Amino acid sequence: MARSDDDESGGSPGTTHGWSRRRVLGLIGGSVFGAGAARVVYELLGFGTVTGTNLTEQELGPIARRHLEPSPFALTFSDRRLVFDGTSVGVETGTGDRIAGRPVPDTTREATASVGAPTDPEARLGRLATDLGAIEAGRYTFEFTTNDVFFDRLRDAQTRPVTVAALRSDRFRRPSRETVRRFAGVAPRDPAALVAGLAEGFRRRTHFDTPRYVAGNVQDHLLGDAVSLRQHVRGGTEFEGIVEGSTGLYCYEYTLRSIEAFHAVAPHQQVTPVFGAYVSDRRHNHAFTGLASVVRENGSLRIPMTFLDYSHSTMYDTYHLRGVFGDGVDAYDERHRASRISY
Repeated sequence: MARSDDDESGGSPGTTHGWSRRRVLGLIGGSVFGAGAARVVYELLGFGTVTGTNLTEQELGPIARRHLEPSPFALTFSDRRLVFDGTSVGVETGTGDRIAGRPVPDTTREATASVGAPTDPEARLGRLATDLGAIEAGRYTFEFTTNDVFFDRLRDAQTRPVTVAALRSDRFRRPSRETVRRFAGVAPRDPAALVAGLAEGFRRRTHFDTPRYVAGNVQDHLLGDAVSLRQHVRGGTEFEGIVEGSTGLYCYEYTLRSIEAFHAVAPHQQVTPVFGAYVSDRRHNHAFTGLASVVRENGSLRIPMTFLDYSHSTMYDTYHLRGVFGDGVDAYDERHRASRISY
């Protein structure tokens, strides 16, 4: 995912469309207080207090379902590979020879999908075919929770790591485990620990890019997009750059980097298998992270999901607001809403 709804660029300021550089800079300077005050009001009131609805009030199921689609993947288990090519699942040898396969959906196999040892690639193939068939038919249920409840829910559940692999989008970059470990200070194979580790890493090594936030508000609301300002306050924002220290990030970059970190380890090698989601709030030009897993219970497929906001957790720390708003990581609250959830 190279670009988000929040990432806009265009021509250079100068005298474009009759706007002089001095006038543009004057507008930016004069808008800093107003933009900051608006942000504080946004944080204090949240959604649903005065107007609008928030995540805890929204009907999130239809929004979360709209873009949930499996992506091709390959996972290695000892000397076997489990492969999904978009239309069928199969088991291959190390030389690429297919020794088992099933189309998706394959409803005739549902009765025997769980036969075999849980770690056998052939048994995993059957469970994956069943799960993907259920997803294609819409036979699954989302569960939306806070961060703590999310991991408590999954601790003793029958998770489906291979199905999680299919729901991880292939559009996100995959940084190395070592890069993520250096940044977060924890092993990326443990998503529960990584939630807090990423927050600390972002606080230590990045800061919320207030100049770009202000420039974006001026561009969107005062200049009517007549002049592009965001591009003039950008720097390197990939993991390999921010791991060395103090980089300014915008909300969508915090979102992308966190998803990349949660995807750095294959789901069958994670303590808790998870896949990330890009959550955008178009009304307020904001983006944050969704984190989900897959559980099979009593024949029913369920997708627990929680929400995280690393731009808030970093900003609250920078401006000493944690005593007022908390650590800012957990986004399943009245200060967030979702217009779109994509994977």
